[in-house]
Amino acid sequence: MRILSDCKEFLPVLSGTNLLINIPEDHYPSVFRYLKASIRRYEKEEFIQRLGEPLLYSGIVLDGLIEGSFINENYNKINMNHFSAGSSFAEALACMQTPHSPIQLKALTDCTVILFDLHQILSDSDCPCTHQQTLSKNLIRILANQNVFSNLKLRIVSQKALRDRILMYLSSLAPDSEGWLHIPFSQTALAEFLGVNRSAMSRELGHMQDEGLLSVDGRSIKLTLAASSSQP
Repeated sequence: MRILSDCKEFLPVLSGTNLLINIPEDHYPSVFRYLKASIRRYEKEEFIQRLGEPLLYSGIVLDGLIEGSFINENYNKINMNHFSAGSSFAEALACMQTPHSPIQLKALTDCTVILFDLHQILSDSDCPCTHQQTLSKNLIRILANQNVFSNLKLRIVSQKALRDRILMYLSSLAPDSEGWLHIPFSQTALAEFLGVNRSAMSRELGHMQDEGLLSVDGRSIKLTLAASSSQP
């Protein structure tokens, strides 16, 4: 199968993705045929999905970085998330075959993506392998995780105080063994994600550092016990 040979170098990435959990690699060809998979390569700044256009396919990033965003009522871009190698995107919208996409997806770097027609899982067509049920379970798990993430984003933007937005977002990240939280965004993208002004956010982080609430090292932040006790 050509698609499998095209993505052979990415098998370690694919085998670790949520959609393909518990599916052996030797069954990938039949799963890929069932989901009408295709490999696409995009250059930096190229759109994978534009606002208002039909959104028919979900995808998994094989390499590179993709930004998902939308435009609010003030015509400002709001960053939803960044998707790096191994991350999947647009599952719910792809399942519904959305005719007018409410989001846009843009390559922040040169990247490679494998696209899937997830609507197949909801259709009456049979999977030509034994993993249709596994795919369904995996998709339900993915959509549940997306719902949790969406609820977190709603809770963050409902906070009136900038500091509360920052603390709520930081509290959602898992610390490493030394207690550092690693931010996957640039400061500009993080400000867009939080729905705040970048300069105001930088000033607030500086104030919090001066007050001993956190330590900052590039894109890594460590909260103190005082900061943890003040989280909303």
